[in-house]
Amino acid sequence: MKAAVLEDKMVLTYKDVPTPEPTPGHVRLQVKAISICGSDIKRYVDGHRMYPLILGHESSGIIDRVGSGVSERYIGKHAAIIPLVPCFECEQCRRGYYSACHSYSFIGSRQSGGFAEYVDLPERNVFILPDDLSFEHAALIEPSTVARHMLALGDFKRGQTAVVLGAGSIGLMIVQWLRILGADQIIVTDILEDNLQIASRVGAHVALNPSKVDVIKEVQKLLGDGADLTLEATGVPQVLEQSIFVTRPRGKVVLAGNQPLDKSLHLTFIENMMRREISLIGCFMSYSAPFPGHEWTETLAALSDGSLDMDTLISHRYSLSQAPEVFEKIGTHQLAHQKIILNPEEAV
Repeated sequence: MKAAVLEDKMVLTYKDVPTPEPTPGHVRLQVKAISICGSDIKRYVDGHRMYPLILGHESSGIIDRVGSGVSERYIGKHAAIIPLVPCFECEQCRRGYYSACHSYSFIGSRQSGGFAEYVDLPERNVFILPDDLSFEHAALIEPSTVARHMLALGDFKRGQTAVVLGAGSIGLMIVQWLRILGADQIIVTDILEDNLQIASRVGAHVALNPSKVDVIKEVQKLLGDGADLTLEATGVPQVLEQSIFVTRPRGKVVLAGNQPLDKSLHLTFIENMMRREISLIGCFMSYSAPFPGHEWTETLAALSDGSLDMDTLISHRYSLSQAPEVFEKIGTHQLAHQKIILNPEEAV
């Protein structure tokens, strides 16, 4: 089969690799649509712990074979990849905190992923879908679940106010979930006007560009002491520092942006967090019990009733064979984008 393989830092190749056969307890998914995640780009640009690796965890397709011990009723079913592979046995798994599993694997970063014509998956890692759901929309289920998980961690309630810092793909998913769940006011920030325009189309009430306005002052004009809930989705230290001042006293801040490990924060950040008695909450992945969690079933329901708009988030479509060229352009900042869909079957 053909696959896009990460060979080294900034080296992605499209080549022939062995076609997987489903092992016991596994199924084989014939991939129909792939979405590029920011983490895929980070592994390409910054390097990864292991090579070679087939990237990709935002993928969907059709189950075409099953291994021993798996019912043949799965054959022909449409499915999306559930990328986290927990052990289901450790203390954290027993508590339902699967992303804190002591020995988890992850499809597309610790084992072969979906940037390929076929991928071998444990039976528990297939999310069965209705046949009439678009494969492209199905490939975007996983990033939607991250956004939904952030709101769950922040204990969001209908009628609350929210600030979304960053209007990339996760930020735009957050905006949509805030709209769906009944936020009273949704304020989003980003330095790119195109991103802010999309945010307004999918549900933001106010869009602020920090390169043009003082975000803290503008939020305080609109919301007084700040928002009930702030969701950080940039991974930029200066934006993280800002999060405290756009959140009301005793409000909550949920962090999902991957911060650079070689940077630091002034301890005034902690002092200000303490003075305002703000809850600072980390988000890692998107899972709850029973596995994979309500984030997944709610996303499917929102796709089925049309309340989640995936088409507006897709900026580019390419064939999988073009993945090396696409990643090179992204890595050298020659391709501004939102969600990029790769098709393993044909040039699009």
